[in-house]
Amino acid sequence: MFKGSNKYLFAFILLFISIIIFQYMLPKPINWNRSYLSKDKAPFGCKAIYSLLDGVYSQKVSLNNKTFYNLKDKLDSTSSLLLINDKVEFNKNDLKALFEVLKKGNKVFIAANTFDGLIADTFHLSTQYDIFNGTLSIDSLINKPGGIIKLAAKNYSKENYQYSQIAWVSTFLNFDTTKFQVLATIQKQKACLIKASVGKGKLYLMTVPDIFGNYFIVNDKNRELPYNMLSLLKNKDFIWDEYYKTYNVNKSSFLKFIFDSDALYSAYLLLIFTIVIYMITEGRRRQRAIRITEPVTNSTLEFVNVISHVYYNRKNHQSIAIERIRYFYEAVRNKFNVNTNQINDNFINEISEISGIENKTVTQLFIYCEKIKKLNEISEYDFIELNRQITNFNKSSLR
Repeated sequence: MFKGSNKYLFAFILLFISIIIFQYMLPKPINWNRSYLSKDKAPFGCKAIYSLLDGVYSQKVSLNNKTFYNLKDKLDSTSSLLLINDKVEFNKNDLKALFEVLKKGNKVFIAANTFDGLIADTFHLSTQYDIFNGTLSIDSLINKPGGIIKLAAKNYSKENYQYSQIAWVSTFLNFDTTKFQVLATIQKQKACLIKASVGKGKLYLMTVPDIFGNYFIVNDKNRELPYNMLSLLKNKDFIWDEYYKTYNVNKSSFLKFIFDSDALYSAYLLLIFTIVIYMITEGRRRQRAIRITEPVTNSTLEFVNVISHVYYNRKNHQSIAIERIRYFYEAVRNKFNVNTNQINDNFINEISEISGIENKTVTQLFIYCEKIKKLNEISEYDFIELNRQITNFNKSSLR
């Protein structure tokens, strides 16, 4: 039946099919990315809390996939807006629209680890990670006790909500005390939930968005805490924001669209399998003209171009980020004559004094660099943010 080398071809095809079937049937690894999306069932998605909103905290729940500027004219004074993300940074139009929404009498709740840009400048906000450990395994972080949140309300004064270190904990280092009232604290009386009245509306800011994730809602003893926070937002209409998410659903790729559909995914696998079979059966050597290949020129520019395309095609943002940080640290050592092996307060103060850049900005940059170095994988957004901070530092430095 199988003559010559055909038996090896058959064995190879059978092995290839077996590998595809085996990989397809393997359970998918748990996704620990902090998407906070309403349809995400991962530990730090928000499908569980989102499913509770309709009928419990509001008569009507809707998703927002537009900017505040485009949303503000569609709201009356009976709406509540919830924004959950790892980072919040508004532009001028967003912030202006936010104030208009609040002045109408609406409620806005924003939960994020960091507040940057105009919203931080307007309300004199500064935050700091108190618990963030990228070196321990997931199991270790789950079993290791972390932050304890306490509500300021008298009827909850004896309640302590203990979270594991899998939850990233940030606190407010500074905020406008003339406008904001502390509603909850964490880590030795540090504020993590504050409230301000803006016009007729209420603005709530929180620094521990992870408590709204599925992991801390489904069968978790502390799920009462996010329920209490959502009770502050009870209103006729409830709006769940998806536009300002780091993992914005509108930014999904073409391949993600294929993988989300079982039919398209099956067709995609069939296409790949057909291409491989065609390469095997039709890739036999045939007599044809031999191309004359020009020798590769020893050009530095061409070498850099080739390397950059390799990184780009592999989408290995972590490797690019590590190289970016390595060259940045080398530049810092040469310019400022300092040791970058130990990033501490003395190092930060020395860099800030020599470069003429604010201590806060220098601290944020090097903490972000160290954070990236400890992660196993980062998103394109994380790499763009890293490059932006390093570029701004180099432009602003006096040396």
